[in-house]
Amino acid sequence: MKNTIRRVSIAIFFYYLLFVYPPLRLLDLYTVDWQNTFVLLGIMVLPPILRATHEIRANGFTRLLSAIAFTWLGICFQLFLLVAIHDLINLAFAIPNEISAPLLTLIIGVVAIGGFINAQVIKVRNLDINVDLDASDAVTGLTAIHISDAHIGSRSPTLLNRIVKKTNEANPDYVWITGDLIDFANISKQQLSPLSEIRAPAFYVIGNHERYVDLEDIDQRLRELGVKVLRNESITHGPFQIIGIDDAERKTMVSEQLTHITVSDEHYPVLLYHRPDGLEAAAAKGIRLMLCGHTHNGQLVPFNFIVKKFFPRIQGLFCIGNTTLYVSPGVGTWGPVLRIGSRSEIAHIKFNCS
Repeated sequence: MKNTIRRVSIAIFFYYLLFVYPPLRLLDLYTVDWQNTFVLLGIMVLPPILRATHEIRANGFTRLLSAIAFTWLGICFQLFLLVAIHDLINLAFAIPNEISAPLLTLIIGVVAIGGFINAQVIKVRNLDINVDLDASDAVTGLTAIHISDAHIGSRSPTLLNRIVKKTNEANPDYVWITGDLIDFANISKQQLSPLSEIRAPAFYVIGNHERYVDLEDIDQRLRELGVKVLRNESITHGPFQIIGIDDAERKTMVSEQLTHITVSDEHYPVLLYHRPDGLEAAAAKGIRLMLCGHTHNGQLVPFNFIVKKFFPRIQGLFCIGNTTLYVSPGVGTWGPVLRIGSRSEIAHIKFNCS
């Protein structure tokens, strides 16, 4: 009981510090008297209530309310950073409230609008993967689209329309999806129906968010839409052996599962795994290309520095021997519909003869 009370107390403290104090401090700079109004109550409890509505009754309207709540909290966190910098400067140089209040408002407004717009823009990143001579005849010239972390549920299912449109415009030979496609229960087959319009063979592995909700139902819906779901198994298609491993918290998941999978000498092995762990194990087994996501490249500054402590390979290309790892920053967002210091992207992979 004492441990529970301690954890709850710590959570309340940080919630107030990071998400409640910043807007109240800004109001204070404007000399707005919020202490005898409903402002404090609204700032403290309205975001959790809006989020809870989507948990209780999920639909398009409550999803919008939840997204607004999370985005508000994301803006408040960015405001916390600005307020902290302001207050530190103010210790040495007194800044008149008439200057600091509108300046902070302007800055956080630009950050919020820019971060929201940035979260909507899907960049197509071109990746050239060099192929060894022994596999060049079969693989050279083929292309694939890598999609990760769309987070349908937190994001509107209409995001899938844009993802599929950009995918088909690239005219790939393959589509590889590395988890967190869905992060909420009861996302229907109809809402996921744009996936059936992908013109190339599509292969998918689960992420951590699918594990948190109705995983088996998600698998079934995707299969009915023509997506090939890989659960700790491999499949050969054309010149590729495509290996899919379930997401897991433990760092040893890739090495554990690869002991049960025979890596083909006659195909080009591609490993799909949600989080960027296990590159060394993949290289030891002869995997040529490993695709991951999960990190969002931090999504919001300064989380990129924090995430990098847990996942040093946070975004981009990494190599060990003949094995290449690509870590995607993801195409969607989780929580706040904001990207500050990161980009939403899908990767267009082109196999070239080295």
